[in-house]
Amino acid sequence: MGDTFGDSESNEDSMHKGRHYKRSSEKPVHEVCVDDFYMGKYEVTVGEFREFVNVTGYITEGEVGDGCSVYGGREWKKDAGKEWKEDKGKDWRNPGFYQNDNHPVCCVSWNDAAAYIEWLSGKTGKSYRLPTEAEWEYAARSGGKAEKWAGTNNESELSDYAWYSKNSESKTHPVGQKKPNGLGLYDMTGNLWEWCSDWYDENYYSNSPKYNPKGVDNSGFRVLRGGTWYNAPRRLRTSVRADRNHDKRSNSSGFRLAAPVK
Repeated sequence: MGDTFGDSESNEDSMHKGRHYKRSSEKPVHEVCVDDFYMGKYEVTVGEFREFVNVTGYITEGEVGDGCSVYGGREWKKDAGKEWKEDKGKDWRNPGFYQNDNHPVCCVSWNDAAAYIEWLSGKTGKSYRLPTEAEWEYAARSGGKAEKWAGTNNESELSDYAWYSKNSESKTHPVGQKKPNGLGLYDMTGNLWEWCSDWYDENYYSNSPKYNPKGVDNSGFRVLRGGTWYNAPRRLRTSVRADRNHDKRSNSSGFRLAAPVK
C-alpha cells in the first residue's frame, strides 16, 4: 500500500483551500492484508440518494448550513485559491452543473453519507458502510496490483477509465460510462473524490497495522480517495490521500458503498 511507483515527493507540499497536503503521506510503502469485502460497482447516484431523502425527509448539512463548496473549473494552483467558494445556493440537488439521477451524488458530507448508509442498511437488512482507506486502495488497484490509476498504468489510456481535467468539461458524468478496472469497478479514478471511513493522519503509514488498518481514532478530518473531475493525472493516482472535515460539502466529492462478506 502506498506510492509503489515513486511519484510522491517527500519534501513537497501542495495546498488546497488553505490546507496542506503532504505528498509524503503516501509513504512508506507497506504490506497490508484486508479481509474479504464487497465494494460498490458504482458511486452512489443522485437517484439513489433522492430515494433516501424522499422516504426519510432528510436534509443535508449543506441545505441547513452554508451550502456547498463549488469549484471554478480548472486545476488548482497556489495563486488561484479564489476559484473555490462556499455557495449557499448550491447543494446535492443543484451542485453547479447539470446532473440527472444517473450522475454520482455530490455536495454531501461524510455525515450525510453515513446517514444514507444507516437508512439503506435498515431498509435492506445488510450491513453497508464506507470502505476503509486500505480497502479502497486494494479495490482501486484491481485487487492490490501495481496500478498507478484504477485500471491502467499508462497516462495515454487514462481517458478510457476516468473523468478528469482533460475530458470532464468541468462537471461530473453518469456513472459507468468509462472502462472498469480489473475488478469491474467504475470511476474509482476521477469523477468524484470518495469518502472513506478512516480519520486521516498523514503519518499513519509509519505505524499502520498490517491487518485491516482502520485509521487513527480521531483527527478531525476524514479520508478521501480517487481524485475528481477537475484534477490532473498526478492527483488521480491510486495512492494519493486527501482529507476534509467530516461536515464539509463539495461538488467534487461523493461516496460508494462497501459491505463485509458474511
